[in-house]
Amino acid sequence: MKKIVFLLVLSLAIFSCSKVRKGEFLISGNAKGIADGKMVVLKKQNEFGVVVNIDSAKVKDGKFEIKGKVKEPSMLALFVSGLQQPIPFILETGEIEVKVDKDSIWKSEIGGTSNNEDFQKFNVKLNTFQKKLVDFQNKNIQKLMDAQKKNDNVTVEKLKKEYSDIQKGMDDFMSVYPEQNPESYISLLLIQNMFNSPKFDLAKVTKTYSNIDADLKATKVGKEIGLKLKTIENTQKKK
Repeated sequence: MKKIVFLLVLSLAIFSCSKVRKGEFLISGNAKGIADGKMVVLKKQNEFGVVVNIDSAKVKDGKFEIKGKVKEPSMLALFVSGLQQPIPFILETGEIEVKVDKDSIWKSEIGGTSNNEDFQKFNVKLNTFQKKLVDFQNKNIQKLMDAQKKNDNVTVEKLKKEYSDIQKGMDDFMSVYPEQNPESYISLLLIQNMFNSPKFDLAKVTKTYSNIDADLKATKVGKEIGLKLKTIENTQKKK
């Protein structure tokens, strides 16, 4: 009996510490080094592809907060006044944490909720591949130009293959991510992007989508993917 009472008290304590209820979000931002009064604007892309403002807040003492209601996960972005690039994140129920890096905006960190924790890890991995590609280009661009001038096809093909191998590693990572993370909203976005690939494989995408968490399939993006797959399948049956 004492154990049950303890667990009940513990659960109530955890609940009481939460700043948001179900269907609400709170973005808690750490904007160290950004002057007081600078605006942080929450934006999204609407159904017509137009970027629109959703809400905003002013930085005070290196911090900012934006609170509101949300029905389901979706990809949005924060735009900080004076910084050129946005900070993408997943808007969802819960306390979302954003740590703004004013010097290298792409190094800004997100977390606090499960999907944003996933997104942060995904970005770190993806940035690793992108850095390898950039470093390879910077290191070998002159070597490639010299080899082309000399008609040294062996060196040219060798460099192209090494670059392609890095690119393939990144492509493979994004390809298997939805299979390995069926409960992550990022997986839905990656599946959605597969429709634009010249290597689109209906059977593979259908199988990957079938394993996605049911709650994700019920989102706007999830429903759109399901409809696209059915449309393509029906079109192919008529041929």
